[in-house]
Amino acid sequence: MIRRMFDLRQIFHAMTVVLLFSLASCGSAPPRQPLALEKAKKADHEAHRALRDGDLIRARELFNQSMLYQMSLDNRTASATAAINLSSVSHKLGDDSAALGLLDGILADSTAQVPAELRAAAAFRKGIILADTGKIAEAESALQLANQECNKQCAYAPGMNNLRARLALDKGDFASALSAANMVISAGAEKEEVANAHRIAAASETSLGHHEIALAHYQAALGLDKDLALSPRIAEDLKGISSVLLKLGRNSEADIFAHRAEAVIAASRVLPGKAANKPIP
Repeated sequence: MIRRMFDLRQIFHAMTVVLLFSLASCGSAPPRQPLALEKAKKADHEAHRALRDGDLIRARELFNQSMLYQMSLDNRTASATAAINLSSVSHKLGDDSAALGLLDGILADSTAQVPAELRAAAAFRKGIILADTGKIAEAESALQLANQECNKQCAYAPGMNNLRARLALDKGDFASALSAANMVISAGAEKEEVANAHRIAAASETSLGHHEIALAHYQAALGLDKDLALSPRIAEDLKGISSVLLKLGRNSEADIFAHRAEAVIAASRVLPGKAANKPIP
């Protein structure tokens, strides 16, 4: 009887050890990733944080680090993503040559290693930069390539419609610009793209002489940009409202909105980390 009790104690002890070991295994940290991959992901995370803080110089440095780490590991998709982010920051800093070079590198890759959605993003970003520099025909070619890669199914479709509207506006085709912008507004896209569409629609309606409708579009854009806390866009909306109010003969109201725009711009300039702050394309 005593021997049997001793055997049971041994069995219970062994089961307890196994259970504790199992619990310890469940709570242990997962295996660490390779150091180079950890550094690449850390650089990317910190780059996005710097971008949110308005520190474009640091964001550029960190996106470049992330891209180089991913390239050193032959991670084509991840390196292309970092390159697109780097091109966006380079454009904001005024280095359009570097920005376009990064995007052309992605688009020239004929190995089919870069997913179609990333190629669409690269072509779309190229179209924005070209439009910003007044190269309308080249921007239209880039947008056409983006549409081919996207096939109307990628996440950038609303932005592409806004770019199409913007290019039509630049060419003086106000009806086409308005049509494309209204497509984005009615499609329920993200707030930033809807706000962009309202601004394009406002400019189109102004050119068509529909000032009351233009005013409503600028006011809608202002509400969205305040939700997003985008100071450069808020200032742009306030200026737009002021200009339309002047056309409507409401001069005293126009002055109020003009002063509000100036106050937003002045406050933004003195905030830390905003030295290179530009409206996001």
